Amino acid sequence: MIKHKNAIIILNYNDYKTVIEYISQIKNYKSIDKILIVDNCSTDESYKILLKYKSNKIEVIKTNKNKGYAYGNNFGIHYLENSKEYYEYITISNPDVLIDELTIKELLSYLDKNDNIAIASPTMYTNNGQRSILAAWKERKLDSDVTDSCEWLAKLHKKTHVECYNINKFKNNIFYVDCVPGSFFIIKHDVLKKVNYFDEKTFLYYEEDILCKKIKNIGYKVALLNNVKYIHYESTSINKNIKSLRKFIIFQKSKRYYHKIYNEECKGIKNYKLIKIDLATLLGIIDIVYKKSHLYKYISTINRHIKYEGLISIIIKYITYISIILLTPFKRIIRLLIRKKKICYFSLIPWKWIKQRPQFVALKLAEEFKVDYRYFDSKTKKPIEFIKINNSFQNKSLKIRPYYLHKRNKKSHKVRWNYLKLILFNYDILIFTQATQIDFILIRALKLNGTKILYDCMDNYSEWDKNPIEYEKKEIYLISKANHVFVSSNHLMSKIINNYGFKKDKITLIRNGYDSTLFNNYDLINIKLKKPSITYIGTIDSWFDIEIVYSYALKHKDIYFNIIGPINKKIINIINNYKLNNIIFYGPIEHHLVPSYILNSDIMIMPFRINNIIEYVDPVKIYEYLYFKKNIVSSYWQELDQFKDILYFYNNNNEFELAINKALNTPFKETKNYKKIINDSKWDNRLKEYIRLIKK
Repeated sequence: MIKHKNAIIILNYNDYKTVIEYISQIKNYKSIDKILIVDNCSTDESYKILLKYKSNKIEVIKTNKNKGYAYGNNFGIHYLENSKEYYEYITISNPDVLIDELTIKELLSYLDKNDNIAIASPTMYTNNGQRSILAAWKERKLDSDVTDSCEWLAKLHKKTHVECYNINKFKNNIFYVDCVPGSFFIIKHDVLKKVNYFDEKTFLYYEEDILCKKIKNIGYKVALLNNVKYIHYESTSINKNIKSLRKFIIFQKSKRYYHKIYNEECKGIKNYKLIKIDLATLLGIIDIVYKKSHLYKYISTINRHIKYEGLISIIIKYITYISIILLTPFKRIIRLLIRKKKICYFSLIPWKWIKQRPQFVALKLAEEFKVDYRYFDSKTKKPIEFIKINNSFQNKSLKIRPYYLHKRNKKSHKVRWNYLKLILFNYDILIFTQATQIDFILIRALKLNGTKILYDCMDNYSEWDKNPIEYEKKEIYLISKANHVFVSSNHLMSKIINNYGFKKDKITLIRNGYDSTLFNNYDLINIKLKKPSITYIGTIDSWFDIEIVYSYALKHKDIYFNIIGPINKKIINIINNYKLNNIIFYGPIEHHLVPSYILNSDIMIMPFRINNIIEYVDPVKIYEYLYFKKNIVSSYWQELDQFKDILYFYNNNNEFELAINKALNTPFKETKNYKKIINDSKWDNRLKEYIRLIKK
């Protein structure tokens, strides 16, 4: 039998996109000898799609029946045991996590050195960069589990999750804990066999509690490593596939089983104590059913209006409606007399930020209309107050004004007054660029006013939001009220048509582009970059594949990577682990310096992990790089099909190395497709259809 170090088991149920994104992140990790994807009888095409990713390192198998989380993981473990290979360690992982290889190496090293430790886990962080309170917890007690069963009981006792450790007070690197989450941990294979694997009598939840309890019973310890971490995006598969009531019942059933079998407090004649859980379960079911009822919706709507908006805000809302009805005839006459239309363009990007699509659209619109460019400014004390900015352009038709979104409270009427001004300004058209911008806007009032609503959709913003489901509800509402929708990519158009159910004739694809006149006005300077130089310009976030860059840079120390742009705070610790002398981080630069860095670079790169953000993007940077006739190495996603004969694509480390070497040693070729793209993607040409539809 061939011995190996570590195999990772990834359980999938109707969530193949998340699994694909995850394996693309970890497939080149040398600390993982085998990736085993266990499809737990998905009802979609997951298994067939995942089979395409099968390789020497990646195995894809399917269970004979969906019997839950414990069964699925055991199925994978037994599959590995029946093969001719033995793995010293088994890594249990959800697909919705972000983890770097150094963390896995640290866990394996720690387990190697400590015979009495069975499980090692890194500290879990949430996707907003905070330590999760569920990074580890104490052995569960019956009374605290009863309290957590129902919101009513939790409010009554004013205590929740009492079993959790105060992780923020942990100052040492290693802690012995009672239990760690099942989203990611590494366990010694021989210990797993000693405790007879996962207990398959739970369908979902409490699996890790039971496993850790069994491990402690035979004298082993569970360790939480505080010096390494991973990010967990929290139960994407569960939330997609299980309704709240069924999820609650499964949770309570597992809870009852745990206390009945593994809690000494409830064994034997003391089983009557389990009645507490049964009663709490009944209360919880009543609570869930009530919250889904129309009665709850009506009561909560009234309470929300009074509590968060206040009586003054509600009065102003109706004053606004009445004012519009009275003023509409006069405002229509004013519009007939004034030929030049007035447009308000809401942007998330400050005007002085790196020039992107919103600024170019506003400048183009200002050639034919009066335009107010309103950008989100979290530092502005007052919403929609005029601010004088020394603009670098001479255009009297364009004004720059910040806006600010207040938190919902009883002072929300201040926001109402400011949006009443929005109506009194008598705009012909309002253009929104994100669904949250309409939170305090009276859309019905604007419609009565005769104002047209447009939506310029540039990104899959639901993936950025803390609550993607709520965001998509807002986006659907905005699209339903919009007269027309512009999108920057085919993938965004497909989402609106296929996921939201809107008709194609309401949507127009306007891709991104470049502005040659802007670049020509910049003073080009000779920036001394070490040669050969490979440059990336843009935000460094979770989609930036630092591992693949590091792998190449480690092998080719005579080639230099210039990484230019802001680094997201959430991943700065991960980035700090990948530093070499030939990887240079510059931080953000002023936009007028961008052309100089591009011209002084040998090739440009876009090393992105393909996820639900990147798949929807039509990158502005590509057009700018191509304008300067630079070879580009990029990961591939469908939106880049138009560049197939121009860009150098890759799918893995080996292909990345080959693509870099080829791009460095091949002169840039001006193909027919290149010339067409360069002509079509000038902002003047891109926005002709945009302007035509607005005029219409």
